[in-house]
Amino acid sequence: MDPQVTAANRCGEEGFALVLALLALMVLAAIATAAAVAAVGQLRAAGMAGRVMSGRAAALGGVERILEETRGPPRTAVGGEAAEMAADSFGGTGLRRVHDLRVEREFHLLIGEAERGGGIPMRVARVVWWMEPESRVAAYRAVVESSSFATAPSARVLVDSVLAGRVGLAACDSLPLLSATLGRGATPATGALPQPPEWGGGNDGPSFENMRLGWFDAATMAALADFDLSGDGTLVPGCPDCWSGVVFGSSRLRVEGSGAGVLAVDGNLTFASGVAWTGLVLSSGDVTFETGAGLAGLVRAGGTVTLGDSAVVDGSACAAMEALENAAALLRPIPVAGRSWIGPIPPGVK
Repeated sequence: MDPQVTAANRCGEEGFALVLALLALMVLAAIATAAAVAAVGQLRAAGMAGRVMSGRAAALGGVERILEETRGPPRTAVGGEAAEMAADSFGGTGLRRVHDLRVEREFHLLIGEAERGGGIPMRVARVVWWMEPESRVAAYRAVVESSSFATAPSARVLVDSVLAGRVGLAACDSLPLLSATLGRGATPATGALPQPPEWGGGNDGPSFENMRLGWFDAATMAALADFDLSGDGTLVPGCPDCWSGVVFGSSRLRVEGSGAGVLAVDGNLTFASGVAWTGLVLSSGDVTFETGAGLAGLVRAGGTVTLGDSAVVDGSACAAMEALENAAALLRPIPVAGRSWIGPIPPGVK
């Protein structure tokens, strides 16, 4: 064999091996580069996902905080702009806001928005019910609404000044909703109980079956009450002319002193002889006014309302409304029963 030919072949083989090695290195480098790019992309995606999850959690937490801390009437109007209720920071670089958008007189959307570190703004919303005293009172169609009614010959239900003022009570005839519902003609003295959602459970759940005030059921009113006299209790208000807020009782409650406020009883209620109450009375059972007892306000009872000798129910929407306005524990947003969360809302939606 020719030595020169053999050397040339060897050089060719070595050159081909070098080319293969270079190609392998290039492939490995490309794979490494792709892996690095993918890793960086995954890290960025993970970081973005973390910021999105953090933002959504912050938005949810902002709405829950408003539900927990807000007291008093809303500041928004139906058809008006949303009002900012809270704005704060979270996680060092995050910003959170909560707005209230009033969609109906007593229904609102609490919209939580949060963004962290340049992430996608996250928005969630929750449907809440926020009691409006005028709307609650305007739902009445009679001074006494009950399953049945019994009265002594000398007892009276007065209906001639339902929207007029009283001593210590301002008139409410200038309020448009009350004027439209209770100001047209004579308000009936007695009437049947309304249908859900004003009274009874309906599709809203069994907790509303016996007694309700809008979206407050008996258990909620008991939890929020300024005075809880559950069981066979006796109420003797310390200040006859002071608003007591929400007074809640269960089973049987006997009122033995004059007072004022929202009186809610999941059971039977009795006003002792000579006692005078001002405000709103709700009862799942019977309501009895003994001799000479009186009420300035409105009554709704699941059982029988009985007026004893010389008892007087002076129909007053103004007294009922003022009682609700002074029941601070009830002036708060609460989630509606069932599924109330809406979201997440797409970032482009305002």
